[in-house]
Amino acid sequence: MKIVAILAFSLLVVLTNAQGNYKKVCYFANWAYYRNTTGQYGVDKLDAFECTHLIYGFAVLNNVTYEMTVYDPWVDISLGGYQKFTALKAQNPYLKTLIALGGWNDSAFSTQYSELVSDPVKMANFVSKALAFVRQYNFDGLDFDWEYPGDPGKPEDKQNFITLLTMLRDAFKPYNLLLTMAPSCSIVRAEVSYDIPALAEVVDFVNFMGYDIHGAWETQTDHHAPLYRRSIDDTVSDQIVAESVDFWLSQGMPAEKLIFGVPSYGRSYTLADVSQTGLLAPAIDAGPPGPYTGLKGFYSFYEICLMEQSGMTVVTDPTGKMGAYGYKGTTWVSWDEIDMLVKKVQYAMDKGLGGIMFWELSLDDFNGYCNLGPRPFSKTITATLEGRPPPTSNPSASTTAPPGSLTCTSEGAYYADPADCNKYYRCVNGKIVTMYCQPGLVFNPTINQCDWPYNVPSCA
Repeated sequence: MKIVAILAFSLLVVLTNAQGNYKKVCYFANWAYYRNTTGQYGVDKLDAFECTHLIYGFAVLNNVTYEMTVYDPWVDISLGGYQKFTALKAQNPYLKTLIALGGWNDSAFSTQYSELVSDPVKMANFVSKALAFVRQYNFDGLDFDWEYPGDPGKPEDKQNFITLLTMLRDAFKPYNLLLTMAPSCSIVRAEVSYDIPALAEVVDFVNFMGYDIHGAWETQTDHHAPLYRRSIDDTVSDQIVAESVDFWLSQGMPAEKLIFGVPSYGRSYTLADVSQTGLLAPAIDAGPPGPYTGLKGFYSFYEICLMEQSGMTVVTDPTGKMGAYGYKGTTWVSWDEIDMLVKKVQYAMDKGLGGIMFWELSLDDFNGYCNLGPRPFSKTITATLEGRPPPTSNPSASTTAPPGSLTCTSEGAYYADPADCNKYYRCVNGKIVTMYCQPGLVFNPTINQCDWPYNVPSCA
């Protein structure tokens, strides 16, 4: 274990020093704890060395007291979610842990945030209690995710939001606490919601949400995170990620404070006509729920891999302006595959941006179903920032499968465990038998033996 920790720490030092101090900001969604079987993801699965900043989502705003409060007392407090999350800093002293406030479910359909910033008394009380909250639970700062000032709300929200952030900044400064926020990538939204020059003065950085531009709320299929303008785009459309980045930079946001957000998930639709499967095809609903995430119109990176393995047709963009899309039956989904992710990280580096953010850790392939090793989305970000090649498909790992789905197709066959490098399975007398390597060794599917970790890249 000591060797693994030292190697992980070395990787972090490379990430934070050799590549110009890029930030790698990773969100964690506490509701992933409730997912079924191998989709379940709690704080116990987090790696203290995977990211430079971890953000716990979400705390919420009480609509009576207008104070920041715990969202899920069972997961966050009783099961030690907050405590275990911030305790990761004991393993990695360079790690910063933040608590996110708001998010779509808490702020998109109510006016409580607008009411908060409209009242100086409410704001003063909020700031005092927010400071106490952050310090009580040992977070290193607050990520303010109001979606979105002025909608719903009032035109004055734009400036009132700056007033509240300034009050938070002043309260946090004596304790060296971070203050960040997560804006939409829409230019129209920015003009309504954000005083960008003022934001640049008051926050440490912004986690730029370069995704969810299209989805099943529309009646035509389209990619939800196109990087560049395509021939199908309306000439007046602002929903192009690279153009939105340029807008924020032109409005005064320093490049080093803009953290480029990428999605480790896809958006899906139900096609109206299975003969029309391209971009802008008619759609009648969201796609069916993923087997693990359980949300209509939404698939994790690993659920998309499983769809590919089940015969989904995949279409990639030869121009490199957007990620892939795929379809099977009436289901259509778009996402950023590894090649597009590399392109986006390189784009952010070329623009001099402060780093990469992604939503979110539980949606990456932490079980190894994609045959790219565990956490390929996250590892691709790190590798690209470090100037290394991303993970590639490993044919020798083709026997990797979710536990419970294994069958003895061949006597004596070996199977790697997708989540535990120390564990493997073998077909013995028609039954799957669980086996373990000695401490310090991992299973190598290339030679079907236990081996040193450095000989198995996905387990190093």
